[in-house]
Amino acid sequence: MQGKNNNTKALIISILALGMVAITSTSFAKENAIKNASEDTMEKCMGLVKAGMGDGKATVDGKIEEWIFVPISSCAKFVDGRVYIGKK
Repeated sequence: MQGKNNNTKALIISILALGMVAITSTSFAKENAIKNASEDTMEKCMGLVKAGMGDGKATVDGKIEEWIFVPISSCAKFVDGRVYIGKK
């Protein structure tokens, strides 16, 4: 009976480890996609970020100092969206 418990524990630990790897890989891929966003296809759009999101972790929705990358020409389509002019 002890062998079954050890096998079950090992299986659960393996599943949890795979889940952690999947979460880490997805997060890493998302960060790389943002970092590798081409200046030809993306622009910084300010004033759209929800509280707790964005690069600086905005404390309120729509804070003008916070920005996200959006496809070029998309920012102007949002109410209160402002294209960041400066270094990308």
